[in-house]
Amino acid sequence: MERATSARNELGPLLDLLISQLDAEGSATQRRYFARIRRCLEQADHEAELATSIRELYCTSAVGFSFSSDAIPLIDRILEKAERLARDLEGEYQPRH
Repeated sequence: MERATSARNELGPLLDLLISQLDAEGSATQRRYFARIRRCLEQADHEAELATSIRELYCTSAVGFSFSSDAIPLIDRILEKAERLARDLEGEYQPRH
């Protein structure tokens, strides 16, 4: 639960800014995509649920969206944080011998 709260605190405000930016630009598809991830992140109670949202963020570049020059810096910051959180989560699930 603590990790989910930390991820929400790190990613939530950036996602909110991005969603507002995409809304202002009229990028409805991208806005819905990130709003859905934001909702899932907000509802995550356990690390497995959190991992799904983080994975989706981390894979955003594979979706093929085009972003404005105003949205790209936000995307970059979000992806950087998502990558670090994904690495942290992977470390939690490494088998120990």
